[in-house]
Amino acid sequence: MILRGPRVSIRPVAYDDLPLLCKWWNDVVVMQEVRATKFRPSLEYMINQMWTVWGNPNPDQYHEFIICRNNSPIGEIGYVFESVEEGIVSVDIKIGEPLLWGQGLGTEAMRVFINYLFSQENILHITAQPGEWNRRSIRIFEKLGFVENSREIVAANNYFDGSIGITMVIDRGHFKPLPK
Repeated sequence: MILRGPRVSIRPVAYDDLPLLCKWWNDVVVMQEVRATKFRPSLEYMINQMWTVWGNPNPDQYHEFIICRNNSPIGEIGYVFESVEEGIVSVDIKIGEPLLWGQGLGTEAMRVFINYLFSQENILHITAQPGEWNRRSIRIFEKLGFVENSREIVAANNYFDGSIGITMVIDRGHFKPLPK
């Protein structure tokens, strides 16, 4: 499965993507955007902890995809079911190449991805949880029709810096699908 937009494509993560994902997850600038500066995974960790889920996820596990521009990986995007019964999934996105930030590639990728998710019968609502400091991420979701639902303090842990998270939501009926 490959999803295509005018400038980006989205494909399932492959084992060969793990070194690049590890590079992005260890890049201080990239990880400051998601307030995860404490998280410094090794490639071994990525293989043993992440690939075991991403390589063949169960329906209730995280589904990881790679965003490409001109067939070169530039970021990651994914989803997990919050509630299968209610048709709610949570999405997130990270452009791993800071030189490409601010060019609308994340917005395009998320639009293509949400279009795909809402084409699935069992998905009715999509949520996202950007941090209140992450204006770029918030703008992506606002442009696509997400609205703020709540704010909460997210405590710091071994992976994430403490912050305030914003829960944003969009329902299938409020998303403008891509033309076929």
